Amino acid sequence: MEQLSDQEILQGCISEDMHYREAFVRLFSDFIYKTVQYTLKTKINYTRKMEVEDLHNTVFVKLFEKRCHKLRQYKGKNGCSLRSWIRLITIRTVIDYLRKTNIDALSKQKNDDYYDILDNLEANSPDPLTLMNKTEQHHLIQEGLTSLKPKDRILIKLHFINGLSIHEVAKAINITETNAHTIKHRAVKRLKEIILNKTKNSK
Repeated sequence: MEQLSDQEILQGCISEDMHYREAFVRLFSDFIYKTVQYTLKTKINYTRKMEVEDLHNTVFVKLFEKRCHKLRQYKGKNGCSLRSWIRLITIRTVIDYLRKTNIDALSKQKNDDYYDILDNLEANSPDPLTLMNKTEQHHLIQEGLTSLKPKDRILIKLHFINGLSIHEVAKAINITETNAHTIKHRAVKRLKEIILNKTKNSK
């Protein structure tokens, strides 16, 4: 199984071959467990074995449900490996769980206001967003995000909206922390340009 490519593993799971699915679980079980454990510890500073096991199982349910919808979404673009894609889904699953169970683990993050409106677009004020209400700000940002490159968009969402640190984002999308900072700066700059153009065109 170790010699098979990502695409061979994926196709075996998507075709609902139980041998491939069992091999997939064996291959990624420990990795997913440790990712759940690490993410919980980072967000709430403690872990409970039952909680980790439940989330570990939930990740596999998400990966296999709806005819492997999540696995079908994996395209391997921008150097993203299958392992990185699974790490990303695992982290999102843990964060969703913390929010749904009303655990005040993410209160230290500023994601409700999009990290203070994307950290005031890297503190390059004044900008047109400061003249808008929160709903208008969020709407413009969501529109702008669709125009970014896929990796830039994922980084912005994970860091500013989901509340992951740059270190965590770098691990999630399998890049160096230095590269993550570079992408963040580039993406915010591009997002600001898009927003400025949209506000000018709307006048």
